[in-house]
Amino acid sequence: QCEFCDIIITFGRRPRLKRPPQIIEELDELRKLGFLGVFIVDDNFIGNKKAAKALLREIVAWQKQHGYPLRLNTEASINLADDAELLDLLYQANFRSVFIGIETPREASLKETKKYQNVAGDGLDSKLARIQNAGLDISGGFIVGFDNDDESIFEDQFRFIQGNGIVLAMVGMLTAIPKTPLYERLKKH
Repeated sequence: QCEFCDIIITFGRRPRLKRPPQIIEELDELRKLGFLGVFIVDDNFIGNKKAAKALLREIVAWQKQHGYPLRLNTEASINLADDAELLDLLYQANFRSVFIGIETPREASLKETKKYQNVAGDGLDSKLARIQNAGLDISGGFIVGFDNDDESIFEDQFRFIQGNGIVLAMVGMLTAIPKTPLYERLKKH
């Protein structure tokens, strides 16, 4: 529901799925071509947890069969931390990194932009630690420019990134993409 995101505007709320046999075929081709790593592009790999777990079981079997030829990465929402089985399956499937839209360490900004999954349950620090303890490095997306931000956001972001061992941080300016709820909200003012 985050108001700056255009994915739902563009693609709708229904996750688009590839069937596991198609993905296994694609992994086979990448292996044959000599690739060592693959970033599985997905707006939220765990958008459909049942399908993700079924796919991961297939990938685990494929990786074992071929001697773990590919190191995998993907992107997921922070609530990945709340599913121990999913974390374990990702690790068994040789996923070693996950990109997470953390956005900001400021709870007020997360609520402002309706990024509710980042404020639900225990804090971001605890969730990130569970993901890391499961064997996954974290790359994070961060945004500056929320209504609740002032000049100290840069230092807050830096401390949060360093303190949580984020291996790759991508920091960008908040952008009101046309047709997003953020764009519509700002257009009214």
